[in-house]
Order: sequence, then structure tokens, then C-alpha cells
Amino acid sequence: MSWRFRKMFRFGPVRTTISKKGVGASWGIPGIRLGVSPDGGKYISLGIPGTGLYFIKYLSSQQQTNTKQNDRQNKAKQTQIKKNNQEEPWWKQKDL
Repeated sequence: MSWRFRKMFRFGPVRTTISKKGVGASWGIPGIRLGVSPDGGKYISLGIPGTGLYFIKYLSSQQQTNTKQNDRQNKAKQTQIKKNNQEEPWWKQKDL
């Protein structure tokens, strides 16, 4: 959850946002919108029309929650492996 500033382009009832991550789209009325970010995350935003100021809340799904937990577990495993590998000389790590 955070405040941001953005520039959007309107194409009929759909608003499109272009960023370095890709293209996102949103639907709604001024001040309240539902959207999909370039990476596929769904969100709701509340804003003050005409100011460019808005508040955004990403809606988490069970799949996103599971993915984040798996990423944390994988990073922890990789860190442990790196610590274990650093204790051995390089020639043993390379199976020489």
C-alpha cells in the first residue's frame, strides 16, 4: 500500500498505463478503479480526480501468497547452501 503519481492514457472506458514493466489496464469511475498491473497483479485504487494522487491496494490471491512463501523458502535454502559451500575449499566444490 502506497501513494504514487502517474500518467494514464484513456481509450474509451479503459485506462491504460505504460511503464518499464509493460502495459497495465484499469476500469472504473473517476476516483475508484479496478485494474491489472503489467505483471498480472489485480488491484483497487482510490484517488482524488484531477490531482494525480491516489492510494492503491493490491489484492492478493492464494496463488500469489503461495508463490511468495515458496520464494522465501528457496532463498533460505540457497543461503544455507552458499554458507555450506563457502566452508569447503574451491577444489572440493568443483569435484576436482
